[in-house]
Amino acid sequence: MKLELVLDEVDLPWSPGPDWQQRLSELVATVSAPDLVLQVVLTDDETLQDHNRDYRGIDRPTDVLSFSYLEGHEGRGESLLPAGADLHDYLDPPAFEGDESLAGQILVSVQTVAARGAVHTASLEQEMAFMLVHGMLHVLGFDHADAEEAAAMRAHEARLMAELSWPTGRTEDPS
Repeated sequence: MKLELVLDEVDLPWSPGPDWQQRLSELVATVSAPDLVLQVVLTDDETLQDHNRDYRGIDRPTDVLSFSYLEGHEGRGESLLPAGADLHDYLDPPAFEGDESLAGQILVSVQTVAARGAVHTASLEQEMAFMLVHGMLHVLGFDHADAEEAAAMRAHEARLMAELSWPTGRTEDPS
């Protein structure tokens, strides 16, 4: 899967450097076929509050929101996460021949994450990577609605962050 990073046209307190982008692109590439795209939008509180209100009925900003465009994948994250897993069966074909399919979209409020600081990791750079990892797991069908789901999701977050050589020191679940 390819990482498509979008920097919203707002004033953000942090932006990714080339090393960060390269590391996260390599990690995302291990998840599925190379013709699928995971779009990550780094944006502000206002955008996240609008989406949080419209899609979750919660009228406040949050750190990360994930939108999966996979169908029938809920609860199948364990089988969709291994390197080389084929997500094509869970996607509609692209609108145009030769186009890449969008597997999901992750919105991250850089303002919220920067203001809160590194809660799950050792630095803001790592915390931003953690938000992407957390969001990607949601796109693949993982959740943290109960203790068992949360434990499985935390284990995958820790493993993926370790692959980035950025271990987690997790103290709480993201919003």
